[in-house]
Amino acid sequence: MTVSEPRKPLMRCLGEFFGNIAKGVRAKPGEDSERVEVNRTVEETTNEQGVTLRRTTIDEVEVHSSTIQDGDSNG
Repeated sequence: MTVSEPRKPLMRCLGEFFGNIAKGVRAKPGEDSERVEVNRTVEETTNEQGVTLRRTTIDEVEVHSSTIQDGDSNG
């Protein structure tokens, strides 16, 4: 006797399906680079009316695999 996993609701399946489609649309097929997040800074302030201003800065490093394979260096 095996224990079956509970079935996912239809809306969950549709969400996953369209999420995968959107990910494929945003991807660049020829891009063979890896992005690494090196720093994330979040600044948040709230004024007297209760309005919140949030600023998020993300610093990333993009490493191209062709650069690593060729041994190319810019310095």
